[in-house]
Amino acid sequence: MNKLELTEILAARLGVTHSEAERMLNTFINIVYEQLRSGEKVNISGFGQFSVSHRAPRIGVNPRQPTQKIQIPELNTPKFKAGEAFKAAVKLRKTAPQNSGETAPSAPVASV
Repeated sequence: MNKLELTEILAARLGVTHSEAERMLNTFINIVYEQLRSGEKVNISGFGQFSVSHRAPRIGVNPRQPTQKIQIPELNTPKFKAGEAFKAAVKLRKTAPQNSGETAPSAPVASV
């Protein structure tokens, strides 16, 4: 699924126009960017947590010339940790239930 397809599904489920759904999605994305840039975490209960991870500068090896050492600068990288409900929603069961009346657990879905 890409952003356009997600926007179309949002528009259909929320009963809004495509441009309104796109504006909502872009606003959400921009809020996450702003919070991460300011050093904050974004925690969406059940879904997951967006955060920033700092990588210290280090010495590495040039892949084209393995005998040459290179300085790798420090940087911040985005990080996402999936929540328990998210993990449960995508987890595959090793064996399917066999007429025992048992069903696979379903993850709760947040309502809008």
